[in-house]
This record gives sequence, structure tokens and C-alpha cells, in this order.
Amino acid sequence: MSGSEANGGDAIVAYCVPGGPNFQRVYVKVHGYVALIICLLGSVANSVNIAVLSRKEMTSTTNSILTALAVADLLVMIDYIPLALHVYTTIAEELNRNSYAWAVFVYFHSIFSQTFHTISIWLTITLAVWRFVAIKFPQKNKTFCNKRNTNIAIAVAYVVCPIVCLPIYFAMKIQELPNNNTVRDNVTINETDTVNVSAVGEPTYAISMTNNQYLLTSIFWIYSVFLKLIPCVVLSILSVCLILKMKSSDRRRQKLLKKSAVATNEGEKARLNEDGGKRGGRTDRTTRMLVALLGLFLATELPQALFGLLTAIAPHLFGICYYAFGEVMDLMALVGSAVNFVLYCSMSRQFRSTFTRLAGKLLPPLVHHDSERMTTTTTVKA
Repeated sequence: MSGSEANGGDAIVAYCVPGGPNFQRVYVKVHGYVALIICLLGSVANSVNIAVLSRKEMTSTTNSILTALAVADLLVMIDYIPLALHVYTTIAEELNRNSYAWAVFVYFHSIFSQTFHTISIWLTITLAVWRFVAIKFPQKNKTFCNKRNTNIAIAVAYVVCPIVCLPIYFAMKIQELPNNNTVRDNVTINETDTVNVSAVGEPTYAISMTNNQYLLTSIFWIYSVFLKLIPCVVLSILSVCLILKMKSSDRRRQKLLKKSAVATNEGEKARLNEDGGKRGGRTDRTTRMLVALLGLFLATELPQALFGLLTAIAPHLFGICYYAFGEVMDLMALVGSAVNFVLYCSMSRQFRSTFTRLAGKLLPPLVHHDSERMTTTTTVKA
């Protein structure tokens, strides 16, 4: 590297130093607890999503994709819970973080979380394409977006995404670190200092990245461009198209309602009102819910895509800038995976009614038990 290139690299890194590392040192103290809350609530929410969306009365191609999406999001959050507990909190600090077993889990987590998060991303794109076809080409919807093609699209996402993530599998390795007995003998070990310290003589293991710069560069480009940036661009285009189509449908419905207002035949007037109101309202609610889902996705994924692209362009930023904000990007991804339940409940009447009926089947035994206990208590007092 020439002197000018080195100075340029130092100037770029200067944007992250010391602000980035200082921010990371402060934020990492609360990250684990915030991530745990999000993961626990999100796991419950996605479990409810799966239970509701898989009901017979909720059967549809859109809900099949949403169910597969909830499964992927649920697995991502369940996988993150042990990492948050062990690394970012004091709840499991007595466990050895330098053991071979923990190194294996970190290796597994890095692959598993990225793979299923990628599956979630491409299922979101599939959902947007299906919805676009439904409102843009309604006559072809039943042919193109039928149950068989939907199942194939879901299967392709679950099979192809792990293959796309293959370079990540080979970029990391579990490495045994040499023990320095002299240094360890000088370490004061007490109740609060045993987190990252192994006993003298015990082997220490850690995850290390490959020294192959070509492989690392290809991984940065795959992550930032193919797994993040391209999906964000595609979803942005589809979101704009859906919004424009939704506005066009609103204008057409208004014309239809005006036509019904001047219709002399009362039967025709009632039919036009029913067709233009109920069907259009139901379609618009589904489309608005999807647009909100896509907007949430862009808000959480686009910053990661841009940061990953910056790292791909300047790989030397990875060690300083990327690690400084890595926990924040993890949290953004977890938030995106956890709040879908709120969107479904707030924007889908069918989801709310199905959820209410499903909850009603579980709550009556509890309510009946509580009412019996209250009756018994009242009788004793009397």
C-alpha cells in the first residue's frame, strides 16, 4: 500500500475512532438485556403468528408465506438468546467463554443466524412479488401465485439461501490459542474477573477469520450487495409500485361509488356498493399491511446494507467500524423480526378475530378455575 493510500485509510478509520469504540463500550452494557427482552417477546409473538396463520380458516398463499417467515424469524431469535445471556449479561457469566464447546456454538450461531435471516429476507421479497401480481395482474394471480407455486417458492428460499451463505461457512475456523502461563499467573482472579479467564494450563479456543483476503472481500460483497442491498432496492421498487397501485384502486373505487350513487336500479346500486366497498377495503387492508411490513424491513435492513457496502469497499474498516456498531445492527434485525405480530393485529381484522377465537379456547379453563376459587372463598367467608 502506498503512503497516500495508507493516509486515506487512516482518514476513513478516523471517522470511527474514538467515537465508535467509545459508543460500543457504553452500549454493550445494556445490549444483552434489551436483546433478551426483544427475543423473548418476539419468540412469543412469532409463535402466536404461526399458530394463528396456520389455522384452517386462515389458509391462503399470502398467509403460507407469512407462516414460513414467522418460522425463520422465530429460529433467529431463539438462537440469539444463549448468545445474549452468555456474552452480554452477567446471568451466565460463570460459564467458560473460552471453551471448545462455546467456540462451536459461536461458530454455529454465526452461520445459523445469517442463514435464517437471509431466508426471512427473501421470503419478504416473495411476499411482495406475490402481492404485486395479485393487484397488478389479478387475472393471472390464481395461475401464477397458486398454492403449488407458493410452496415451491418457500422451499427454494429454505434450500437456496444456505447455499448462498456457503462462503461464510469457510470464512471462520475454531482456533486453539496458545496459553501464556506467565501472564496468567500474574492475573488476579476473583468473582468478577473469571468471565474471560481460563484456568492455567487449560486450552483456550476462539473463532478466527480466514487470512484469505479474496474470500473475505467476496463475503463482504455477498453480504452487503446480494443479501442486503439488492433486496432493499427490490423491495423499495415493489413498495412504490404497490402504493401507486393502491392509490389507483382508490380512485377507481371512488368512480364506482359515484356511479352507484346515480344508478336508478336499487339492486344494482347495492351490488356496486358491496363489490366496491367490502372487496376493495379487504384488498387495501392487506396491501397496506404489506407496505408497512416492507417499510419496517427497509428501516432495519438498509442501514446494515450501506454499512456492509462500505466495509466491502474498504475492508480495513471491518475490524474497527463494523465491530463498533455490530450489536446495534443485531438489535435492528431482531426488532424487525419481532414486531410483525403488532402489524398483523393492527391491520388485519381476520387475524384479530382468529387470534381472539384461538385465545378464547385457552382462556376459559383458566377463567372457570378462577371463578370457582372466588366462589369458594366467598362461601368460606360467609
